[in-house]
Amino acid sequence: MIPRQFLDAGSGRIAADHLRIAKAENDTLFAGDGRTYIDLFSGHGVTWLGHCNKDVAAAVAEQLSSVWITGGLATGVQAEATALVESFFPSSHVLCALYSTGMESAEFSLRIARVATKKIGVVGFERSMHGKSLATAHLGWDNNDGLHLPCFFRLPFLQSCPEEEILRRLHEVLASHPVSAVFVEPLQSCGGGQMASPGFYQHVFRLCRENDALLVFDEILTGFYRTGNAFFFSELGFVPDIVLIGKAMGNGFPVSGVVVDGKYPVCPEMLPGSTYAGNPLAWSAVLATLRQIKSLDLPRRVARIERTITDCLGRLEEIGAPLRGKGALWIIELPAGLDIARTVVNIYRRGVAVGCADRQIRILPAATIELENLQRACCVIREELLEAHHGRR
Repeated sequence: MIPRQFLDAGSGRIAADHLRIAKAENDTLFAGDGRTYIDLFSGHGVTWLGHCNKDVAAAVAEQLSSVWITGGLATGVQAEATALVESFFPSSHVLCALYSTGMESAEFSLRIARVATKKIGVVGFERSMHGKSLATAHLGWDNNDGLHLPCFFRLPFLQSCPEEEILRRLHEVLASHPVSAVFVEPLQSCGGGQMASPGFYQHVFRLCRENDALLVFDEILTGFYRTGNAFFFSELGFVPDIVLIGKAMGNGFPVSGVVVDGKYPVCPEMLPGSTYAGNPLAWSAVLATLRQIKSLDLPRRVARIERTITDCLGRLEEIGAPLRGKGALWIIELPAGLDIARTVVNIYRRGVAVGCADRQIRILPAATIELENLQRACCVIREELLEAHHGRR
């Protein structure tokens, strides 16, 4: 949440006790020293229905008293939860795997695409986050470690290239190499909140169709209404071949999933499954979480969250700190020269927990956050950024 090196920022030390969280409830973190923090980060965006959600906790506790893990043998909760997940998608698509991390789901989708298309290439876009294995990280990042994976192509994204040029380069790669899949993170959570136009994603979809490559949409963070609609692709007029889901659907319980067009059946060559894949505890968390999601008017809640955040933080571009995002997923990119360490520490000092990476402040509140708390927290962020901006003049 807050990098350890920020504990000794120029404005003074935050005692480590302040960051030892003793308990949490909905949108609030309670530290061991009695301090409280309005949580705008939700554990990397996973506690979508709030910390320690009583219904999810009760479902997992009940499952704990019956069976934890079966080694792949089916359970009743698995069938029920699978049907509920699939109810969010068109009938053409099926949930073919449940894993513990988004990285595992991305890795499995790589294998699905390679086996289904009998091609080995894969395309990603710079600063997209699909995981931290060698393969998934390489899709979006150059870690300066000398790694080279044959037929992995990392194309520029909006940080350095206009849409037309990106599409031209994608067309060239697809036309000249045996590409099995194109990976897209539609709203880059670690890439400064960059998000292309609907026309861009529709063009990518057409290029994949024309070149027999599968389109993989990584909706692990954007899914289940975080950006407004049920999924980001919902407003684009097409359904990707593979959709990666996770985070929100377990409300903090480690779980991710792979939803695939049924015309690509899972086979042994794709190496499905792992020790903890599809364990009953995860299924019970998914079932309880999605039942609540179905019962809440999340589009309305998310629209109110978006209005509150943009009303308060939308004008920070005037000081060189643009706000990018959608729904309940926002990134503030801080300008060079602004002391991000001091600024983030001061935000925490005033009782607001945010995510931070590089020169970015990440805001991913729970759908159940109290609007008064959200408003107060956004005001703290705005005031601290303005103070930091004026202080460096």
